[in-house]
Amino acid sequence: MGPVKTVDLHNTTASYFAPATVSGGLVHISGQPGSADDGSVPNDYESQIHLSILKLRRILIAAGASTSDIAKLTVFVVNYDAAARKHTSHLMRFLGNHRPAITLVPVNQLALPSWLFEIDAVLSTPAPIHIPRTITTPRQSVDVVIIGAGLAGLSAAHDVRGKGYTCVVLEARDRVGGKTWSKSLGEGQGIVDLGAAWINDTSQTKMYELAKKFDADLIEQNTDGDCVFQGFDGRCSTFAYGELPNVSRQHHKFSKGTRTKVLISSMSPLASILSIFVTWSKRTARSWMHGSQKRSILTY
Repeated sequence: MGPVKTVDLHNTTASYFAPATVSGGLVHISGQPGSADDGSVPNDYESQIHLSILKLRRILIAAGASTSDIAKLTVFVVNYDAAARKHTSHLMRFLGNHRPAITLVPVNQLALPSWLFEIDAVLSTPAPIHIPRTITTPRQSVDVVIIGAGLAGLSAAHDVRGKGYTCVVLEARDRVGGKTWSKSLGEGQGIVDLGAAWINDTSQTKMYELAKKFDADLIEQNTDGDCVFQGFDGRCSTFAYGELPNVSRQHHKFSKGTRTKVLISSMSPLASILSIFVTWSKRTARSWMHGSQKRSILTY
């Protein structure tokens, strides 16, 4: 397997243990709790999940690896509630289409009483890593800090830069767009909009102008004929456009298998032009802004 080497971050070299070790093609990452770099810990469970995954991602970068190299994850959850598995959606977004082996361990308490979530990992890299890299926390000074990379945040950043100011957009998710989110269906069956599917040029003129500016494909909504609804039981039924489907048997919930002809648009060109998008936890963003000069900006 070869000698064991350490992978360090800017703030871990003085610790008695390494955040990760490398031996041959295996990388072992120690448990990463949901705490900020200054040791502070948010009170809520989901913020700790964000911070824990962020720290794991930073170690992946330092080791020259990616999420596709993860062979095993172990998740430790304090006061685990099987009916509220809040970590699942965050891990799915982090892993994408990659499916490593995962073990969830409910615990009464972690090393510190304030810790509610911790995650460790084992990576298997295609080739041995000979020189582990150490990364530092980037620091930059800007005129304006914008929280959230949704359409409002990206548009605000575009206008701020147009006025000659510098800015940074902080986003807790690993994508831009906010509520506007198009997602691929399984096995190449198409794309479905999970939010912000319909716009018009009468009551949503700003959105319409933005879509036209970036050459988004606009599809006119068909308002004639019937719509199709597919329920949890797989049965399909039709209903007239403008009416509500009969969902009494479905407890008024739409099936994940519902097929809808939707408007598909992407704001990636806007984010690409700005070149200022970074992934950031909510807690870290608040800590980063503490004590900084505040400016007022126009919101949408």
